[in-house]
Amino acid sequence: MVFPSSPLFRSPIVSVTVLFVAFEFPPLAGGGVQRSSKFAKYLECFQITPVVITTDAVSLGQIFDNSIDWELLKALPESMKIERIPCPHSWVRSKNRLLAWCRSFFSLQDGIAASWEPHLRPALNHIVQRHRPEAIYVTVPPFSMAPLWSQIARELSLPLVLDCRDALSQWRIGPYSSWLHYRLTLRLENRCLSQAARVICTSEQTRHDLLRVHPQLPSDKFTVITNGHDGEIQDWVPGLHRSRPQFVIGYVGSFYYTPAARDTMMRPWWRKRPNRMIQYAPRKEDWLYRSPWFFFKAVAHLFATHPEYKARLRIRFAGVKPDWIDSQVAEFGLGDNVEFLGRLDHPNVIQFQRECDALLVTSSKVVGGNSYSIAGKTFEYLSLGKPILGFVAQGAQEQLLNQTGMAIICDPDAPEASAQKLRDLIDGRNDLKPNVPFLKRLHRKELTRQLAGVLLSAVLQVT
Repeated sequence: MVFPSSPLFRSPIVSVTVLFVAFEFPPLAGGGVQRSSKFAKYLECFQITPVVITTDAVSLGQIFDNSIDWELLKALPESMKIERIPCPHSWVRSKNRLLAWCRSFFSLQDGIAASWEPHLRPALNHIVQRHRPEAIYVTVPPFSMAPLWSQIARELSLPLVLDCRDALSQWRIGPYSSWLHYRLTLRLENRCLSQAARVICTSEQTRHDLLRVHPQLPSDKFTVITNGHDGEIQDWVPGLHRSRPQFVIGYVGSFYYTPAARDTMMRPWWRKRPNRMIQYAPRKEDWLYRSPWFFFKAVAHLFATHPEYKARLRIRFAGVKPDWIDSQVAEFGLGDNVEFLGRLDHPNVIQFQRECDALLVTSSKVVGGNSYSIAGKTFEYLSLGKPILGFVAQGAQEQLLNQTGMAIICDPDAPEASAQKLRDLIDGRNDLKPNVPFLKRLHRKELTRQLAGVLLSAVLQVT
């Protein structure tokens, strides 16, 4: 592999143009958007010219429920080449319940690529003629981008680099409609991964999971590049003793949890309705652990054993308020301590985080295995120099937090021990010290350096 530190990257002769496919791109707000937009921002530092292929703001707003933040565009260089191709959205909802069910049951993937392709194809011909790309980079999800762009890469005879932000076939909030759906999805996934010159994963666990279900694929095709931050990491000693009367724990973003989806995942087949008895999950992933339920349970235990902390702790959430969270707050009697701020734009999110004393992160739990996902917000938390309170299951998120030196790890299944750690955090009794060398390696420019090496190696592989 040729990395950006090699003489090839310093040579004025080497300059690579890449079709940089990111359907989810600013002004859309979301964790995956930050990853792709920062990669595109820094690639030109390493003689890689990205030509961003995405959709327009109207389509993004309609497909993703108006999750638009125009402030995100200000962080993009004016020189960045962005091709915005409209995508109709009629597939998203249907008033005919039977038709909607049929679409859901008989589809192996989302319908975004199928709706986008008729608009994409004519525009793509002109884009390729103008820019003469030497490779294609595609970030997924949406998962339907993988087979669409695998086909396009074959037609154009260009090397394909797939950036898997999630574990593809293994990422499930709810079960597959049947075992056959899973096997067909696995076969489709295998075709895409086989077609790709290189595959990028966001954690070692995701890489391990994909190689486990596709053992015939060469392991050296897969590279791990985590998410990252843009902060200037300095030596930091936490100062948690504040003059204000309340200690504030904050959380930003979504939880990717719904009670209904969890029920379909965790309920035994014989207790389901007949039409759902054939549902199948390759592994049990409990997304209740991604919600704040276990954090609330530990807080309630702290208040029960030390009532004086009830007046000292404030919990604030920034983001769209889910309809199930009030019942969790009520279950643990935390109505006087929890506050919901609603959706904030990115500058206000940063300001909100700076005003918190600690920041909460959670993870789903793979039953009998290791969690693979690392929340994108974790990296933004790191750059702010705040203590991170991790209610995380065994796996990738826990391992990364342990390496940072900035996190207090709480076992979600041990509320008594977690309550004691909360008490120590509020009182300023902890031994946190950032692992500065590790944190600097997580800067997005350094991670983009790795991506540039992967892209160049994919180009050289076919030349």
